[in-house]
Amino acid sequence: MNHKHKKDLSSEEQEFGIWLENGIEKGWVTPPYCNTHDGGYEYMDEEEQEEWDAGGDPCCHVIRLMIS
Repeated sequence: MNHKHKKDLSSEEQEFGIWLENGIEKGWVTPPYCNTHDGGYEYMDEEEQEEWDAGGDPCCHVIRLMIS
């Protein structure tokens, strides 16, 4: 996680950041990316699809598991 002020994060947020960085480094998960802009329209809920169709730009940040 790229947080400029890690001291401002709760202990739970800090722990999640460690978990995510560890998973990325070990190749278990991808870095977060925007599923909307990198594919994923079919996974948007109805409200997000309506926003997208009306010219909005809803982002849906995801990570992908790289191990099975």
